[in-house]
Amino acid sequence: MPIRAVFLTAIMIGLLAGSIAAGARWYAARGGEAGTNGAAPKPGSPAATAAAFAEAWASADYQALYLLLSPAAQRTYPYDAFAEAYRAFAEQLTTTGTAVRVADVDSASARFQVRLETAYFGTLEYSTLVQLVPAPGRYLVDWRPEAIHPRLAGGHSFSSIIQRPIRGTIYDRNGAELAVTRELRYVGLNRSVVTDRPALEAALLAFGFSREQIEAAFASPAPANHRVRVGPIPEEKVELANQLLRPHQGIVIYVETQRVHPLGPAAAHVVGYTREYTAEELAARKGQGYRIGDRVGAAGLEAILEERLAGSIGAELRVIAPDGSVAEVLVSRPFRQGEDIRTTLDAATLRAAYERLGGRAGAAVVIDPATNDILALVSSPSFDPDAFERGDTAALAAITASPGAPLTNRATAGLYAPGSTFKLITGAAGMVALGLTPSDRLECGAIWAGVDPPRRNWEGAQGMLTIAEALMRSCNPVFYEIGLRLYNGFDDALAAMARQFGLGAPTGTIGLRDEAGLVPDAAWKRRTTGQPWYPGDEVNLAIGQGDLLVTPLQLANAYSTFVSGQLRTPRLLVGAEATPRGTLPLTPEQHAHLQRGLELVTGPAGTAAAAFALAGYTDFAGKSGTAEDANAQSHALFVAMTPAKAPRAIAVVVLDDGKSGSIEAGPIARDILLAAVR
Repeated sequence: MPIRAVFLTAIMIGLLAGSIAAGARWYAARGGEAGTNGAAPKPGSPAATAAAFAEAWASADYQALYLLLSPAAQRTYPYDAFAEAYRAFAEQLTTTGTAVRVADVDSASARFQVRLETAYFGTLEYSTLVQLVPAPGRYLVDWRPEAIHPRLAGGHSFSSIIQRPIRGTIYDRNGAELAVTRELRYVGLNRSVVTDRPALEAALLAFGFSREQIEAAFASPAPANHRVRVGPIPEEKVELANQLLRPHQGIVIYVETQRVHPLGPAAAHVVGYTREYTAEELAARKGQGYRIGDRVGAAGLEAILEERLAGSIGAELRVIAPDGSVAEVLVSRPFRQGEDIRTTLDAATLRAAYERLGGRAGAAVVIDPATNDILALVSSPSFDPDAFERGDTAALAAITASPGAPLTNRATAGLYAPGSTFKLITGAAGMVALGLTPSDRLECGAIWAGVDPPRRNWEGAQGMLTIAEALMRSCNPVFYEIGLRLYNGFDDALAAMARQFGLGAPTGTIGLRDEAGLVPDAAWKRRTTGQPWYPGDEVNLAIGQGDLLVTPLQLANAYSTFVSGQLRTPRLLVGAEATPRGTLPLTPEQHAHLQRGLELVTGPAGTAAAAFALAGYTDFAGKSGTAEDANAQSHALFVAMTPAKAPRAIAVVVLDDGKSGSIEAGPIARDILLAAVR
């Protein structure tokens, strides 16, 4: 034999002996049976070969594995084909971890128990058998493909089909995108190859990036040869980026899939945003195809409709026959594409509401009373939802540090005393429970002495007024009197009427999480304070003060209930139902009288005349309100509707820190309505 051949043979025998010895140690450490006394398997024994085979397989050491094959097996299966068989198997099964244990072994064969952790098919367990053949001083494996998996016998193979869904798009009522997954271009840096930093920084500044963005990228704690983001490339500046930035060493222009919210802050609270799965969440979804960087809805519709928007990762593991047909399906997880969602929202109305609020703390809600569709739901101050999508740490820090709690959705979670906007409900209770008629008049004096101490009227004596005229002037004494009469004649009649308008309970809107608010009554007060319900409590309730709390969405739905005569669930999603939940007990005559009062509010003699009739806006109705919260901070409210007699839209505006509903909130509500019915 040539010297070189003898030398190579010696090396191979040495490697083989080392593998078998290591296998014996591994086998003994894992409790393998080596003999009657439980000692490590004897080197060169079938048990030692089996243990070495198991260890090499588990660690994907295909060279060590191949050395354990018999000469006949090696002639039949060259190393490249052998190793590729294991690699292809691991790839098709999306294997992330392999554990192999020797189950049984004798002089003729070894049986292995295999446990695979996979990315898409969960944990797979099976057993496989290999034949052993004696060789001088050892045993070797008479290997065939079914040693990897029994289903590989007879020329079969594995094939996997993986389908990853694209997150569904959220649309407004007219098809405008409110949330969409797009491929966006970004400028990044590879700092390890930057040769002229001053020139590169000058180019980035000239392109439009801020000094803060550039410095943050250069200061990134990531390794210098890792790509770090500078910022996005607007569509209209793609060519400029290629011309101005690409020539510089260290610039990386790349494409990344990202969730985008085209309306930005105008729809941030209702539409929401996504976030990355946490390590704990990924661990809980192990084997289902989720990867580091995958995202889940974090707020708004993105979170509430996560299952529909996200879809389902599809994974099917097949056994393929030699003729290419599917012989068997071992694992199947159905694929479901992310569902597109069409909402009742109107992009133009959302923008108008956001712009008219102008950053003031408060909220605006717009409802179409014919269908109870929500056209707009805006909270202010707001935030850029795409800062969460980009992982923009500077922008996120600014959001969380910003005064005014911009992440709070005041439209659904803000709780406010409704003030005089509640007087519509008090008037309804007076007509239904007390039998007050459109012609009945109550005194609107300068001082009302129905309870002690007496209470002043905010604008002095106005004479004898009908309920409609009392709404027009927002006369507290008239509604004090109605509240006192209800207290004296009935138990909780006013609270019951408020609940018939939908107050005191979540609206039930599919796609929203909203607060229940509070309609106080005798039982509630006794339960929470141990005190009785006094006349003053009912009088306070009659003008929308005291412990009464509503959300802007509830208030909008209450007025929609009045217009339609029926309490319904507001509708945010096309296809959902505005489920009826009750009918108001108002006669047509009573309804017409209260409606007339709302029209008078915006007329020449009404409290909102300056924002409506005197400004040339004549086909509106509404009600103003100014109230104090528990911290003695006043807030301003206005409910407006148009056209007055057959409203197509109702707008509620609440300003956290306002002095006059008519003067401050009224013009905002008016302008939002003009956008809604344009």
